[in-house]
This record gives sequence, C-alpha cells and structure tokens, in this order.
Amino acid sequence: SSSSSSQLSQEDNQAAATLLDPYEILRDQNLDEIPLPNKLSPTSLESFTKCHQAFFFQYILKLKPDPPMTPELARGIICHKALEDVFELAPPQRTLGNLQNLFRKEWGSLRAHRESNNNEREYRSESYDSLFRIDNHDHENESPPFDINAEIVWGQSSLQLLENYYDLEDPRNVTPLMREMWVNAKFPTDTDSFIVRGKIDRIDLISSNDSGASLRILDYKTGKKPHFKYSAATNERIANEQFWKMKVYALILWKMFLQTERLEQSQRQQSEEIGKTVDYRYGLSWELRQKLLQSLGYENEQHHPKWSELLTLESLCLMYLTSHLDDMAANFDTPPDAPVGKAKHLDFSLNDIMSVLDQTENEVISIQKQIKELVDMQDPKAWHHCNWKYCNCHEMRDRFIDGTVSNEIM
Repeated sequence: SSSSSSQLSQEDNQAAATLLDPYEILRDQNLDEIPLPNKLSPTSLESFTKCHQAFFFQYILKLKPDPPMTPELARGIICHKALEDVFELAPPQRTLGNLQNLFRKEWGSLRAHRESNNNEREYRSESYDSLFRIDNHDHENESPPFDINAEIVWGQSSLQLLENYYDLEDPRNVTPLMREMWVNAKFPTDTDSFIVRGKIDRIDLISSNDSGASLRILDYKTGKKPHFKYSAATNERIANEQFWKMKVYALILWKMFLQTERLEQSQRQQSEEIGKTVDYRYGLSWELRQKLLQSLGYENEQHHPKWSELLTLESLCLMYLTSHLDDMAANFDTPPDAPVGKAKHLDFSLNDIMSVLDQTENEVISIQKQIKELVDMQDPKAWHHCNWKYCNCHEMRDRFIDGTVSNEIM
C-alpha cells in the first residue's frame, strides 16, 4: 500500500509540474508584462464580449484549445475552401459534382499528409493529423489507427452541406465581386490607434450603373441557422448577435472606401511631385478598385466621383448550410427523416447604414478600451471567466497552477 501511495504521489507531482504559469508563458514570449494587442479581429472582439478569460488565454497568452482541430472546425474550413474554389471554374463547370469534388480534393491532400505522418510517434495535435485517431490503442510503438467509419460519416455529412448550398444558390448563375478578401482599418484611441483586420468570405455586386453600385457582404456558416422559436425580444437579440461581426466587416470596408478617397485626393494633389507614391495599406486593393470601376463604366481611376458617393453597402447575408429540422421557416417541406435541415440565409438590411456603422464603431472602440483597462491592471486574475459550459475557458483554466488565473465569473 505504501508503494501504491508513493506512485500516486509521484503522478501528482508530475501533473503539478506540467501545470502552467501565465507569467512563465509571457517570459517564453520574451515579454515582461501583459501586452496590449494592437491588432484585433471581428472574431477576437466578439470573443472578448463573451468571455474575458477566453480572450486572455487565446489572444494574449496565445494558447490553443484542446483539441484545437475538431471535425466540425475542419468541415467548416474545407467547405469554405470548396465554396471559394468553385468560382475559379467557368460557370457551366460549377456543378454540384464538381463542388463536392473540390471538397474531396482538399480533404484528400490533407489526408495524404496525415497518412505520411502515420509512422511518426509525434504528430501535431493542432493539425488535421489528429482527426479521427483512435487514442485507446495498445501498440506502444505505433501511431494510433484511424476510425475510418467516423471519417466516412463526417465526409458524407459534409458533402450533404454542399448539396444544401446548391439547393439554395446555383453558383452557375453567380459571379462574386471578391472572395476571401482581407480587410483592415485603423480605429482611434485617446493616445494612439489600433487595427481591426479580418477576412470577408464574399462580396457580391447586387446592381450597378453609371450612378453607382450596390454591394452585399456574405458569410458562409456550416453550423445550423438559429431557430427563432422564442419571444420576439429574444429572437431579435439572437439575430443581432449573429450579425454583429458582419457589421464590423461592413464598418471596416466603409473605412477602406473613405481611406481610398483620402489617398486618391492626396495623390492628385501631389501628382506633380516626382516619385511620390500613395500607401494603399488601409485602402481598397487595386483589384477591387478596377472591378468596381469597370462595372460602373469608368475607364480609369482619375475621373470618377468619391467612392462613398458611388458605392452603397446594401445588405449583410449569413448563408447557413443547414438548419434545425423542426425549424419550419427553413424546412416546411422537408421530410422528418431527412439527414439534416435545409440551407437558409438570413439578411440584414443596411437601409440606415450610417446609424449602424456609427453604433458599431462606438462598440468596437468601447471593447478595445475595456481590453486596455484589464491589460493596465497587469494581473492575470483580473480576466474573469464566463458561465457558458461550452466555452474553452473552462478546459484552459484547468491547465494552470491554482490561484494564478481567475476563478471568478464575469
């Protein structure tokens, strides 16, 4: 019995030795204090509003959730890739079969990489190598085998989502203006500025003529469309939460319109200065400017009205590739034994765009100010956690030495 208690004590000591200290993590990053992030994203801003501690772990200490790669996350990434690449094909080639083959091709290349790593004892858990592995294997010197049946079910359900998309929108009749477009803008603070940067899935040209163009920002979602089955107030709150990041993307894009105007005005004023170049880092890309000018019938960049007068952000669109089967708004004619609910999109009109953008900018600046207030405290225990049971904060908090991070709820 003394030998078993000694063994337990040794295991406890080993477990304690692997626990994390936030200050050690910062020192490993060559930091002697908690840093203030000067680059944020719509996702990180939203993360902070939901859970301060999860933000601290992920965006300041740079920790990854365990497991960092899941079948659901992989499905989302690969479906997005297929939906981007299908528009590289000529319109007649954008068939459902070719769309699904793009998914198979991308997964096939990732799977081949996984198979090549199969003989290595160490594999990267943050990569796709960890997917569908069977961990409770008995062969000490072999890599764990894969659950092929689980992988097949995952693949079939992923292809079903792409079929759902095809039922909702025929890509042969669509030509997006931009796909997977990085956007970024500066936001002011009391003493300096910070950058918000992210990637928009798709920008569509809704209409254009010589007086202007209307644009739509679209985001693909591989999760289920929210089921608006609650009170009107609750349903409205859910919809606003779903669209908040999209409003930030619209705000960034609008700021890029205005920045491009300023840059072009500066360029015109300095056109006589030889060798003077204009910095378009926070303006619209050359590719997007050319596409817009072409659609508007302008032959060159020198003689067109201001971008903010030419361009209108008409709407935001969330395209969910599936829905709850009992959601009659999406599945009024879906058989009850269907494998998944249909695809459905939610639209948010930007009729009152300046009011929406002003409110969103105030919210973004307020969130950054709250982040700074917590950073200025220079105390890992100041970042409290949420009480949502699926948040990564709970799993991550257990990795730390007791008392080094907060156990209090926001």
